[in-house]
Amino acid sequence: MTDIKKISTERIRCLIADTESTLRELEAELQRRETEAQDVEIDHLEEHMRGAELSLNSIKEFLTFLLGEYRSKH
Repeated sequence: MTDIKKISTERIRCLIADTESTLRELEAELQRRETEAQDVEIDHLEEHMRGAELSLNSIKEFLTFLLGEYRSKH
């Protein structure tokens, strides 16, 4: 890397401005991607809810089975 002490003050100012600009662009792109990912998840929310419902039904059936087994032994 270039020795920073040899860079002019004006060049340093330009580098800082470019860096800040790039950072703003990167932050905007990150925000766009995160929003897009959230939108995709919201679009699939119904699927997630169906999956959760199936899981809960399986748990309920299993607990009912266990309770029946417990009652039959006591």
